[in-house]
Order: sequence, then C-alpha cells, then structure tokens
Amino acid sequence: MDSKLRQVVEFLMGEGQVEWSIDKPAPGVEPEARELFISVGSRIESLPPHPRMLAWKLPQWMRRSVRSTTGAVLLSADALDTFSRQLREGQPEGSLGRLVLRVHEHTLDVVCATLLSVYRLLHGSWPEGAEALVEYLGEWEQGHTETVGDYESALGTVFYAALNLWPSETGCPTREVLELMASVLTAVRLPSELARLSETLIPPVVSRRLKADELLYRAELSRAQRVQLDIPIDGKKDGSVRRVDALFLSSFQDVTVLRLLARTDTENTHYGQGFDFMAVHISRPDQSRPWHAFSITPERAGSLADLAGALDELEGERLPDGTSRAKGARRFERQPNDYSDPWYSDGYASPVGRSTMVAVPYSGTRLSRRELWQAIWDRFNVGRHVHVLRAHIVFARPFLWRGPAPDAELMSRGFRRCDFSPLGMSFHPAVVNSFLGSTHEADVTHYEKPTDGHTVRVSVYPNRLVVVWIERPRKTPTSLYTLAHEQAALVEGKELWELEPLRGLPPWLAPLGPERWLVYGAYRISRGRSSMLDDSRSMQGLFHALASGAEPTLERLPSEAAAESRRVLRDAAGETEHWLTSTGGARLEFLIEEEDRGPLGCDRDVLLFLLTIGQRYSAFETSRRMAEVEQRYRTSRWQSLRPARSVRSDVMLFTNSLWHTRVSEDPDINARYLAWHSLHGLQETVEAMKDQAAELDQYKRDQFDRMVGILVFVFLPVSLACGFFSGAQFQDMSPTVGIPGTTTGWLIFLGYTAAFTVLVFGTVFFARVMNWRRR
Repeated sequence: MDSKLRQVVEFLMGEGQVEWSIDKPAPGVEPEARELFISVGSRIESLPPHPRMLAWKLPQWMRRSVRSTTGAVLLSADALDTFSRQLREGQPEGSLGRLVLRVHEHTLDVVCATLLSVYRLLHGSWPEGAEALVEYLGEWEQGHTETVGDYESALGTVFYAALNLWPSETGCPTREVLELMASVLTAVRLPSELARLSETLIPPVVSRRLKADELLYRAELSRAQRVQLDIPIDGKKDGSVRRVDALFLSSFQDVTVLRLLARTDTENTHYGQGFDFMAVHISRPDQSRPWHAFSITPERAGSLADLAGALDELEGERLPDGTSRAKGARRFERQPNDYSDPWYSDGYASPVGRSTMVAVPYSGTRLSRRELWQAIWDRFNVGRHVHVLRAHIVFARPFLWRGPAPDAELMSRGFRRCDFSPLGMSFHPAVVNSFLGSTHEADVTHYEKPTDGHTVRVSVYPNRLVVVWIERPRKTPTSLYTLAHEQAALVEGKELWELEPLRGLPPWLAPLGPERWLVYGAYRISRGRSSMLDDSRSMQGLFHALASGAEPTLERLPSEAAAESRRVLRDAAGETEHWLTSTGGARLEFLIEEEDRGPLGCDRDVLLFLLTIGQRYSAFETSRRMAEVEQRYRTSRWQSLRPARSVRSDVMLFTNSLWHTRVSEDPDINARYLAWHSLHGLQETVEAMKDQAAELDQYKRDQFDRMVGILVFVFLPVSLACGFFSGAQFQDMSPTVGIPGTTTGWLIFLGYTAAFTVLVFGTVFFARVMNWRRR
C-alpha cells in the first residue's frame, strides 16, 4: 500500500481526528464549520451550490452531469483545498484539526469519495488511480451492470462482500475495508483493471464469499416471485409501456449483490434479458425495521414515474410507531407532497425527472411486504393493458333440495320452465332428450326467472340435485385485470344471493361442494388494442384467474400443480382458446379487428359446462349415499333387513341417463367434453361408483344366503323330529302313540325343540348384540 494512502487510512481510523456521523440531516440543513457532507443532504435549485455538500444527486452536481459522489469530489479540488486550510488553522504543522464526516451508509461510492476527500485534505493532490476510479463508479452508480465486470472479480462485488464479512458497529468502516480499498487505489490505473481485479488484491475469504453469494442467490430464487410487468416508458398514465421480467424477493443478502446477479440472469427469466424490475425486501436481525426498494435497470427504457408519491398516499399520515408524519420543509423540491421524510425516488433529483429507484423512508414504513408488493402488482399489471370488449359470464352452484316438490315450489315463486333443445343441434339426441329437452322424457328440467340485467335459472335433477346458475352479460369494454377482480368478488361474495329470484330459496338448498360459485365465461378480447398476449406467467395467470374465478393477486398466481392440471384447447385458426379448470372455465376469443360477431349468450359451451357439473356432483352424491348405506349395514343390527332400492335407482339413473360416453359427432366438442371429464376425474369416479354398487349388491346377496342357511339349519331338524315322533314311518305302532299325555315322545320332542330354539336364536342374538357394541 502507498505510504500516502496508509496515512489516509490511519487518519480515518484515528480516535479524536475524525468523527463519523450517520444521522440524516434535516431538509435544507448545511454543513457546520468542520463538517463535510458526503452523499447526504438536500438543497433546492434556487440556492447557490454549497462547496462542502458532495452528493451527486444534488441539483448543483446534476447540472454538471456528474454520475457519482466520487466524481463530485474530484471536481471539488479548490473547495477541498480551502477546507484543508481551515482545518489546519491553529494546528501543528502538517496536521489537520478535528473533521466531522456526515454520511448515510457505507456504500462503495461513499467510501471511495471519503478516501479521495481525505487524501486531498492531507496531501493537496489526487492519487494516480483517481480518474479510473471515478469513471468506474460512474458506471456503477448509474446501474450499468454490463460494464462493471464479472461478479467474482469486479471492484463493486469485492467491496460489498468485504463489507458483509467485516461489518462495522459504528459510523466508521472497519480497517479491513479501508485497507482493501486503499490497496486497490494504489495498484490500478485503468477502469478495466477495476472491472477485473487481480487475484492478489482479493483476499481469499472474500473470494470464497463471492462464490457462496451466487449459490445463495440461486437457492433463494426458488422462493421468489418471478413475474412480468408493464413498465411505462415515459411516465405518462396512458403512455407506452415495456414488458419486463420482474423479481419479488425477500432476502438477507445485500441489495447491490442481488441486483448484480439478477440483472444479468438470462437463464431464469422469461424473455432472457435479466430481471429489469426488482422488488427487494431486506430483513436482518440487527435491523430495527425491514428495508424495501423497487428499481428498474437504468440503462434500459422505462420509468417508475410517480410511484413514490403513490406509496406516500398509501402510507398515510402515520409513522410505524403510530405518531403523525412530519410535514413542512420538503426534502426534495419535486416531491408531490409536503412530507419531510417521504418515500425516496431518484427522479426527485433527476433533471429529467426519470425515476429508476424508489426506497423506503428513513423512518421506515408501516406497510407490510404483502401490501407493498400487491400495490406494485396492481400498478404495473399486464392485464391493465388487455382490453375485453364483451363478456358473458355464468355463475353456477350445486345444491341438494331439502324442501317440497321443487317443480311446484319454483313455479309458485315465478319461475317458468324453459327449453334448451334448440341450442342442442351439435349434441346427440340422447343428450338433448335427457338434459336439454322440456318434454316428459327429459331427466333434467330447467326453470328461469329474469331480473335486472341477469337471468336466474335452476336445473332440477331426479335425485334431488339442483344446480342454480346465473347469467350475467357485460357489454361495456373493460380491462382484463379489472374484470378478473370484479368476477372474483362475485364468486367469493354474497352479492348474487341478493338477487330477487334467489332470496326465498336458501332454506330449501343444502350446500353441496365448495362454498363458492363455479364460473364459466365467454370473453372477446381486442388484440389490436391490447399489449402483448404472450405465454408469460403473468398473462397466463390472469387467464387462469378468469377461468377459475380466483382473485388475480400476486400471491394467488397459479402454482405449478394448478398450471399442469388445467386444460387449454385451441381451435384450428388459433383465435379461440378454451381454458378449463377445476372451478370453472373460459372461452377467450382474440379479435384483431373489433368486428361484430353477434351477441354472446348461453351456447353449447355453457351447456357443456352445466352438463358436466350435473354429472360431477350426481356421481359424488350417489357415491356418498352408497357409502352411508354400506356403513349402516355394518353398524346397525336391523339395517341389513332393509332394501337399498333408492340408492340403487340413483346409480341406474346416472349410468343409464345422465352419463354419456360421447355427446357429439363434432370432435372439438367431444374433446372439450372429455377434457372436463379428465379434469374432474369423472371416468375414475364412475368406475369406482359401479364397483361400489357391485360390492353393495354382493353384500346383500351374502346377507340373504346367510339368512336362508340359518332358517334351514333351524327348521330342518324340527321337521325331522316332527316326522319321527309322529310315527308316520312306523306302521305297526298304535294310533295312540305320540298323543300328548299317552307317551313320553312328545315330552322329548318339546324339550328338544325348546332347547334347540333357545340355543340357535340365543347365539344369533348374542352375536348381533356384541357385534353392534364393538362398532
């Protein structure tokens, strides 16, 4: 290490020579007589520049296109020389008086700026590698990660690895960190040498830490949210946007390390350009409050616009401890509010107003990580730029009817019978006659009652199953994200039950299945007015939310298992997609031009959805009833004597009338029908139900055979005894033989019969009682 740089390190570490302060100065506060501000402080543009406020984001330096605080130090030679003479007044020759350094955090730029400042104060000149250091730090501070070097050997990553290995408990960096930076400044002369440091300059412990950081990033990436967002290019509300890969990550790693690794990660991003947007949540045990930051890659197009102001509105008037947030002197002249400690945006200090980073206030935030991430997801969601022209949505829910005859009850409440057979031209006649018809041959009858903008319908099955379904058309355009939220609120809420036709029905309806509505919708989407409709996780997640009725939040994006279980079928032209999920479905029609294709309504896809719902819950309910009957047979003493005609008739109704192997000659319709079956596992359910019915029949036959055997075992000996003692086989006996009172034969017969009866029936009765008690 150079002797002059050694003197700088000793001066910075000397007690009583330098006082380090990390307290944030209030807005507008200037340095005191012996104080130097490095990368802290704020100053409005109308005031003249202050010579000892060295922060590149201040207006006085932004106007000069300074890209780092170290660069501001290099341009402040005259001011530092003047300050050096002030510090030497009244001091022994060659020494400086007490110096106060006001810094915020020990970043790479702050430590390098401090070294150069003190070097100038002590020696009145610059070290030979100063210009190379300024050029490198300009690239680093501007986020140009492509030019700052490889992760395992660049100055920036080496510095932050050392900072984590040797953390400081005071305002002053540790000696190891200062000596490392001084040795680098001694050896390098070119920016390329800083981008790839010599192995002799990197301590072995730091090199091992850098390799471990990359492995740790790969491990934490599996627990992060990797999505896509639409970032505005010019910051305007309805302006152009750019689709980027975004990373939402909670970690204890250094945020700079995460940015370096994530922005160059082309392997784990959808578009192969690295993560251009990052939402980082850092929480460590030694921190009093968590730290949040949102950033985009500075060298690429895009702006976070007024995100900081929006987060201030979401933050409200209270601090994390419940006290009021201070107002008055603004920290930044361009901030949209009067908070003294607002959410930070680098756009407030930028001459062009472009924002690439937003960070939490100094006092922290009372918003949780979930709330902040959801606010980002809402603001930059890709579904906000997807235009839905029209929609026709059906909400359906199965129930068991517990009231009087449903036909008469529904007719008395204003429902009328309806016929869907005109819509069944694509279906087989068996499907039309069983499910769609209105004749006496139909197995399922449908009733409807229109209301304000809706049509409420009830489908009644012979086995007391009813399906309540509501048609809700939408003719006004909206965004995909807004429509998904509105639909999810109806699916999970109680608003649909407030419709007039449904108000009197709940007492007769017993819930069957999930406590929510199933949903199916037909949607027409304008491709010409929408942003990119690609296969990214965010876009596919919105389509999945639309098809399943789930709320399109960041946390409820479909998992890998949900994505694998859904079925997506496309037509030959590729303009229509059918999305089928376990809780609903969607037909998406993508139109390049907004041509009129006629109104959306109840069509064959809706009827196919309702048909499979009836099959699904009829099979489930029949299987459940058979299980109950079988359980009663095995646990009750007398239940085995009762027939199982009702449940057996339900099985026959389902297998002979409600179940169809094929529904149409159209291969596309059959493919969707079989996809519904595969999604719900109906084929396996039906096979299991048939096996269960066969087992139940076999059990009844075994019970009957056992009863016949008992009767034969009881009455055959009695018959033989009666024949024996009647004397019919002995012709030489007197007719008086066998008459009660004349011989002892009758006494023997009666005693034998009584003993045998008590023995047999007593044994059966005792076995039944003991078996019932055990169960």
